[in-house]
Amino acid sequence: MDHDSLNLVFYDVHDPEDKQFWAGSAAHIISGLRKAGQKVTSVGDLVPRLRRVLRASLFHAYRIFRNLHYHPDRHDLVTRFYTAIGNRRLRQHRDADAILTVSAAFAAYLEVPQPIFVLLDATWGQIVEMYPYFAADRQPEHIVRAGYQLDRKAFSKPNLHLVMTSAWAADRAIAEGGMDPRRVHILPFGANFVEEPRRDFVMQAAATRTGKHCNLLFVGREFVRKGGPIAVEIARALKELGVPTTLHVVGSSPENMPGFVKVHGMLKKEIPEQMAQLQNLYATSDFFVMPTRAEAQGIVFNEAAAYALPVAATDVGGVSTVVQKDWGFLLPLEANENEYAVWLRDAFQDRARYKVLSENARNDFEARLSNKVYVQKLIAIIRTTLESSAAA
Repeated sequence: MDHDSLNLVFYDVHDPEDKQFWAGSAAHIISGLRKAGQKVTSVGDLVPRLRRVLRASLFHAYRIFRNLHYHPDRHDLVTRFYTAIGNRRLRQHRDADAILTVSAAFAAYLEVPQPIFVLLDATWGQIVEMYPYFAADRQPEHIVRAGYQLDRKAFSKPNLHLVMTSAWAADRAIAEGGMDPRRVHILPFGANFVEEPRRDFVMQAAATRTGKHCNLLFVGREFVRKGGPIAVEIARALKELGVPTTLHVVGSSPENMPGFVKVHGMLKKEIPEQMAQLQNLYATSDFFVMPTRAEAQGIVFNEAAAYALPVAATDVGGVSTVVQKDWGFLLPLEANENEYAVWLRDAFQDRARYKVLSENARNDFEARLSNKVYVQKLIAIIRTTLESSAAA
């Protein structure tokens, strides 16, 4: 192996470089690896027309006739079929040092000699238990059952290594799937920026936050699951505590909002004007608030840290691995809006304290939460694994 450059294959049934796939995380990791001088070949987008037909027909059939959500990526026979095609494609890359993927299900039947690194934010069990859309009573029973079986099969592979985004997810993989702890690593995903906001720009913007009017920022496509209604009540409670407040909502378009809520809708990063608007909201807000009901990681927290925004959020899932106490405030699911509002008021009115929180957020982004740092640490994990294998 050339120690200066790894030869990697990023594999998925879907197109790993499609920025709509997996919220763009896979595409950003691939881009980051290439920028770091590694060779990365994408293998994916398998039989796309057939996948679209199968997904559409089965999804609509289950939705119409049984009022259930159908997830073909957890159908055992479908997964076997797609992976058989993937195995043939991967035979063309026998010289690769390692295989990377973001799907345990599609790693379960992989037949490759190289180490497989699965980059995950949750196990199937955690997804089923936490996300309403994936709840066991909202899916066909055979899909739920197969999801657990696919995880266990993948985790039992001796050449499979998990890179989990949190201790919450890693501990579950070890307990639920019987993973060898030596093959489990904890590494939160980095922020999904095409171009990271420069430190000088961010800190200059942070210095202009006057402490006169509190701007709260909420970013999330799923308004209810991400705690949007609670964020509205937090803003209302903060106003009642005597702090002039505006809540800015991005990513969704809830209706019938009170006057102190400004709804910006979906702002697409690939459209320059909308990206500039999103950057301005991050730069000019005082806090990022997302009392999410279910979250495996929440890359938006990384983005908030990049803009030196202190965070108020729910201590659920893997959020606490990202949001640290020296720049964030985490409360349990049952906490009410007043508890958030009191912390926000106190942090907002104590300007010296606010400045420390803000600087800590940006420092943590640079130390742990950027895509560049994620890629560097991922490369180190891969190299260490390969060197250990060679020495064995």
